[in-house]
Amino acid sequence: MHETMKVFTEQVTTNQFLVAFFYIFATIGVLLGTISIVLIDGSMVKAKSLITTVTQKVLSAFISSMAFMVVGYAIWNLQYYQALSVPDALKAAIGDWSLWGMALTHYSQNIDTAVVAEGDTFQIFSIFFFCFAGLTAALIHGAGLERLKASASYLTSAFVGAFVVPVAAYLTYGSASFLTNMGLHDFVGAYCLYMVVGVWSVVLAWRLGPRLTIPTKPENFSMLTFGILLLLVAIPMFVVGCGFLVPGVGYFGPTMATSGLGIVFTNVFMSFGGGALAGGILAYRTGKPSYILFGPIAGYVACSALFDIVMPWQAFLLSLFGPFILKGGEMVMAVLKIDEPKVAPLALGPSIFSVLAAGIVGSGVQQGGFFGIKEGAYAFQHATVSLGPQILGIVVIVVGTGVSALIVTLLIERTLGLRVPAALEMAGLDTAVFGQTGIADPVDTVRNLAG
Repeated sequence: MHETMKVFTEQVTTNQFLVAFFYIFATIGVLLGTISIVLIDGSMVKAKSLITTVTQKVLSAFISSMAFMVVGYAIWNLQYYQALSVPDALKAAIGDWSLWGMALTHYSQNIDTAVVAEGDTFQIFSIFFFCFAGLTAALIHGAGLERLKASASYLTSAFVGAFVVPVAAYLTYGSASFLTNMGLHDFVGAYCLYMVVGVWSVVLAWRLGPRLTIPTKPENFSMLTFGILLLLVAIPMFVVGCGFLVPGVGYFGPTMATSGLGIVFTNVFMSFGGGALAGGILAYRTGKPSYILFGPIAGYVACSALFDIVMPWQAFLLSLFGPFILKGGEMVMAVLKIDEPKVAPLALGPSIFSVLAAGIVGSGVQQGGFFGIKEGAYAFQHATVSLGPQILGIVVIVVGTGVSALIVTLLIERTLGLRVPAALEMAGLDTAVFGQTGIADPVDTVRNLAG
C-alpha cells in the first residue's frame, strides 16, 4: 500500500497552477529553440551528411540535458539555500534538487512549503534548465559540422551539461549568485549560455581545423529559412520564462530587478525589428540574403542581457548593432582561419556587447537578494547594476570557459580523437555510420545521370 502523505494545499492553489503553466509554456519554447538549431545546422551540411548531423546533434543535446539533471539543478539552486542561510547549504541543495532528491521525488502537494514553496514551479523550472543545457550542447556541436567525431561531441556535451552550465549559471544567473550581488546583470543567459557557447565554439573549431570543402552559402536555404523562423517563434516563448512571475505583486527579472512582462515581450520584438533592418542593409550590401534571416537573431542576442531593464525604443536602438557585430565576428574568424562562421560570431560578440550595454544603460538599477529578506548580504534589491561587475563577469566566463574547453578538447583530441578521417568527410558521414540512407546528394545524382 502507498504511504498516506500530508497534503499542503498552499502548493496547489489556482495561482500556483497558473504560474506553473506559464513556465511550462516557456520551457516548450526552449525545446523549440533546440529543434530550430537542428534545422539550421542541417541546412549547412551536404545532403550525404545530413542524417549524421541531425542524429549527433539531437543525442548531444539529450546527453547534456541528462548530465545537468544529475546535480546541475542543485548547484544552481545552491545560491538560494545560501541566501536563506540553510545549514549545510550544498548538501541540502543536492538532497532536495538532485535527480534523486526529495523535491524531485515527491508530488508538489506533499512537499512542505516551509522547505520548498511553489513546488510545481520549481520542478518545472528544472526542465527549463534541462532544455537550456541541451540547447547549449546543440549550439556547440554546430562548431564542428561535418568533421566532429560523434564520441567527441557526446563527451563534450556530457561535460558541458554536468559542469559548465551549472557552474556558469550559479555564478552569473539568479538573484542570489555571487556576481549578481556585486551588481552583475543578465536576463536570458548572455553569460551562461551565449558567451559560453561562443568561447567553446572558437576553441573547438580551432582544434578541429577547417572543413576540407567550406561552403560559400547554405546547402539548403529552405531548411535554413524554416529553422530561423521557428527560432523567432521560440525566442519570445522562453524569454518571458526567464523572470519571476509573482501574482498580485509583479514581474521581476532573474536578478530580482523590477520589470514588466509586457515590456519584456515588447522588447524582444523590438530587438527582432532592429536586427532585421540592420541585417537587411548587410544583405543588400554583401549580396548574402542569409543576413536578413540571421539579423533578427543577432539583434536579439545583442539585447539578451537587458530585456528587463530597458524600454522598447532602447532595445530597438541597441539591436541595430547586433548584425554588424555578427559581421565583424565573421571577419575575425576568417582572419584567424577558424572555420566557425556562424555560432561564435552570432553568440560571442553580441553577448559581450549586451552585457556591457546592460552595465551602462542599466547603471543604478536595484537588484539582487531574494523576496522577504530585509537585511544582510542577500537583502531584497540591495545591489545596483554597474559596468564593473559586467566586465568582471566577462573575464570570469571567457577565461573559465576557454580554459575548460581547451583542457577537455585537448584530452579528447589526444585520446579518442576529435575529427573524422578525411576520406569519410569527403565521402559524407551518413553511409559510413548508418549504411545506405536513401538520401543522395543532388549534385552527385546529376553527375551520375550525366554519365
